[in-house]
Amino acid sequence: MNGSRGTDGRPGGSDDPEGLDGPDSGEPLVARELAGLAEGLEIGPVPYERVLAGGRARRRRRGLAAVVATALATAVVVGAGAVLAGTGPGTGAPAVAAAPAGTGTPVVTPAAAAPAGRDPLTPVRAVVGQGRTAGGQEWQAWVAIWPAVATREQARGQLDRIWEERHAVIPQLPEEDDAYAEQRLRSGTDQANLYLTVDGRRAVDDTVHDVPPPTAGPLPATDRSHGLDGALLGFKGGELGHTPVLVASVGPDVATVRVTWSDGTSTEVAPVTVAGSAPHWFAVPRRAGAEADAIRLYGADGALLHTSTDWMR
Repeated sequence: MNGSRGTDGRPGGSDDPEGLDGPDSGEPLVARELAGLAEGLEIGPVPYERVLAGGRARRRRRGLAAVVATALATAVVVGAGAVLAGTGPGTGAPAVAAAPAGTGTPVVTPAAAAPAGRDPLTPVRAVVGQGRTAGGQEWQAWVAIWPAVATREQARGQLDRIWEERHAVIPQLPEEDDAYAEQRLRSGTDQANLYLTVDGRRAVDDTVHDVPPPTAGPLPATDRSHGLDGALLGFKGGELGHTPVLVASVGPDVATVRVTWSDGTSTEVAPVTVAGSAPHWFAVPRRAGAEADAIRLYGADGALLHTSTDWMR
């Protein structure tokens, strides 16, 4: 009773003492007929190439559908409030540039970019900062919010689409496995893909963060221990060299972000919402030839909420 099996497939140790498996053992007619049919079948090699080709075709169709859906449904917001038309994966230049002041382009609050329905397979993208490098290159900092998934199919589909976008500029990027898809399903969080474009092309350096969905309720108050979360982008592909961009999120109680530099100057930006996300977002480039002495977060009443000295050194 050790569970091993004999060479004929029966449990090991069965010696058929009563001859029940012999040719005259009364085996049912149907079983003998099926056995005869099986012996007459010609078994050839598995058509792997056709199977793989079919899989590749299905993946291409799925990827095309993702690009089309994203191109149609993507909303893009500029930190200053002007609306942009997104290009889907973010690998090319925006279809409509930020309109200069006074051109008559309607101005909306960033929250207006949130879609009526949150589709886990359709991200909402926003430009949360932009500028030019010392060499004259135009950079834009993007946040793409992928809503929380509700089913395993959505989890798998979302990971595939995020991977397809990132893989286009990071060829060595491995695909996420089903275990991570299951983790995404259990997390209940949105995913924020932070990336840059430089002269209209998506840069290699990017990152993906789990963030609370709009339904998660109020975020913890910003205080001495709870400040900002983000990443310095622009290193890996060498696109921005020594002037990377900090793309980060803060709580909605932060009205102003002020960066003071070692050369005595300062930079001040206002965080914006993206797709109704609970955190608010901003981007600040590192100043050439200077380091950040401190990043300070202020409330709407001007009160200092948090000070960080760990970034951009």
